[in-house]
Amino acid sequence: MEKFLRIIDRSSEWTGKAASFLVVFLTLAIGYDITVRYLFDKANFWAYDITYMLYGTYTILGVAYCHYMKGHVRMDLLYSRLSRKGQARMDVICYIFLFFPLFTILLYKCGEGAYWALIHGETSHASVWRPSLAPFKVAIVFGLFLFFLQGIAEFIRALTVAIKGEPHES
Repeated sequence: MEKFLRIIDRSSEWTGKAASFLVVFLTLAIGYDITVRYLFDKANFWAYDITYMLYGTYTILGVAYCHYMKGHVRMDLLYSRLSRKGQARMDVICYIFLFFPLFTILLYKCGEGAYWALIHGETSHASVWRPSLAPFKVAIVFGLFLFFLQGIAEFIRALTVAIKGEPHES
């Protein structure tokens, strides 16, 4: 079990750190678009599509890493007043009734959309460039899948604390 949790953690960490380099390309694309548009008075046909796809990919590939690093916003009104075991029980309840149902549906529906985009060659209608949406939609599904796996790892850790009263060894 320990090895399984470490593999999930390292996958989330590696993917999140690798995805962070997309910000460089995003910045270059936006900078190029602004420069060409305002200094040379030329329209760019690809900038809008590339920036929303880069930003979306960067964001979705980073959510599992953010979850691993405990970086998501949490409602601390009651949670912070609970004991460690109470917090773990609250986490287990939230995972069972909120996280897993929501992400099961999201994975299914986004997976359907990515599959459809791959099979039918769906393209963007946001600009005249009309790039394929399949890579973007596959990246969304991959990021959601990593987030789901990281949720499973955190659920197992919370369940261990809720039952035993002590943290998981990883």
